[in-house]
Amino acid sequence: MNPNSNYYLAINTGFPNSFDKANNRNGSLLMIHGDCSSMGCYAMTDEQIGEIYALARDSLLGRPSFQVQAYPFRLTPANLARHRTHPQLAFWKMLKIGNDHFETTHLEPKVDVCDGRYVFDAQAAPNSPNPLAFNPTGKCPAFVVNPKIARQALEKQRADEAEYAQLLEDDVGGMNEVFLARFPVRVTLAQVLPYASYLPQLPPIPWINDDGSLTSKWFGTCFEYCEVTIGW
Repeated sequence: MNPNSNYYLAINTGFPNSFDKANNRNGSLLMIHGDCSSMGCYAMTDEQIGEIYALARDSLLGRPSFQVQAYPFRLTPANLARHRTHPQLAFWKMLKIGNDHFETTHLEPKVDVCDGRYVFDAQAAPNSPNPLAFNPTGKCPAFVVNPKIARQALEKQRADEAEYAQLLEDDVGGMNEVFLARFPVRVTLAQVLPYASYLPQLPPIPWINDDGSLTSKWFGTCFEYCEVTIGW
């Protein structure tokens, strides 16, 4: 927190975090600040950063840190469909999992990194003899998700999948007509999203039922299908 910033007020986001380091990203001083100008930071108006700074300052009363979640836009089906040819779509899809956890519970998600990507609200399986240990660059350990969070998030994901599929059918957004005319065959995301193949693959996330059983079939199938065919 810098109250004497040359850009009015500034908050250091802590970049690079463990995910960034696991993906060989470096740098420093990635700030949220005022002055409405930037060379790579998150620039706000002075009025906006004044409000954000006050919230951040109050959040640190009695606690050492708070989460910062930065998104390109609200991760709605409409926005994702509109930007479905963007090279960062695979990354945004990964962020959406954590965002869905927050949107359905209004609780700050627990964030871990393994295999070079984020996992959210992971916990050890029932009767597991060992605590979870995450290595940002190592293989993900076996884990499950809190059933209350998982169930609500799954319901949202199903609804979002259906809406997204309908938007694709309606051809919302996407490639400009001028460029589309040059391609007689529809261009698939597999062709335009080489970044999607760069992200390491995670096994299906097990969801716990009330009876303690694991119900990962739907989520695993959807995750695999979306990754390969539509990248979301």
